[in-house]
Amino acid sequence: MGKAKKITSWVTLGANLGVLVGLILLVVELDQNSDLVRAQIHQARSDNFEAFRVSMADTEQLLPAMVKFKAAGGPRDVSAIQQLDPIERERIRRYYAARLAGYDNLHFQYKNGFLDEDFYNIRVVNPVRLLTPLWSELGLISLGSKNPRVTTSFAAEIERIQSSD
Repeated sequence: MGKAKKITSWVTLGANLGVLVGLILLVVELDQNSDLVRAQIHQARSDNFEAFRVSMADTEQLLPAMVKFKAAGGPRDVSAIQQLDPIERERIRRYYAARLAGYDNLHFQYKNGFLDEDFYNIRVVNPVRLLTPLWSELGLISLGSKNPRVTTSFAAEIERIQSSD
């Protein structure tokens, strides 16, 4: 083998090793970026939850209806909804419809590995267990049948949560 071929072989080997090292560094950087994105998503989710709660506290229409509803025993006692006038009832219904959509989204994120088990159980499973009877009373879901307001997988998850009691 000539001197030029040996040099070419060594240069090729060096270039291939450089590419391999570059790929390893890229994988490490992507993993770090993935962790950073997960942290940012979690922070955004937390900020959104906090902003949602603060805005509810600041509303002049929903808050009085919610106070009246809770004073009558809601949401644990679904009959408390009967204590509200039609406008208050509709405000409460729309609020819980929004929460239902939010839980559907959190379930999607959990299924796709974006939420850990503890967060999911506290922020989704426990509220779903509590709110399912109210969602049914408000006509937002119907157990055992089609639920056009939620994804099919979340409807199945609601059923699973309710049957685990």
